[in-house]
Amino acid sequence: MREIRTFELDRRDAPTRWVIDRPQTLRVTRGQIWLTIEGVADDHWLSAGATVELKPYTTIWVSGTADASWFSIASDSSRAGAQRLAEIVRAWFARRTPSSQIAISKA
Repeated sequence: MREIRTFELDRRDAPTRWVIDRPQTLRVTRGQIWLTIEGVADDHWLSAGATVELKPYTTIWVSGTADASWFSIASDSSRAGAQRLAEIVRAWFARRTPSSQIAISKA
């Protein structure tokens, strides 16, 4: 499953702070936005069609530079992400149950 959220910014809106909790893609769908990623020296001025891959545990600041600037943030629960989650669950169960009571196989 993939989650996509769409937001609209007005140039009169104050910059908005976001904390990214998982890998996400920011895509400008209309207008232009200003993006600052904490820890990165340069700001980004993004126009419609531009995308930026955001890493987990990153803080960003976003602001619209034109009336009705739109952007979306999408997270992808790709197969690799599902496999990592399955590994975490397996490890959790392995620590909590005696190996003789439950058999865990890698799928």
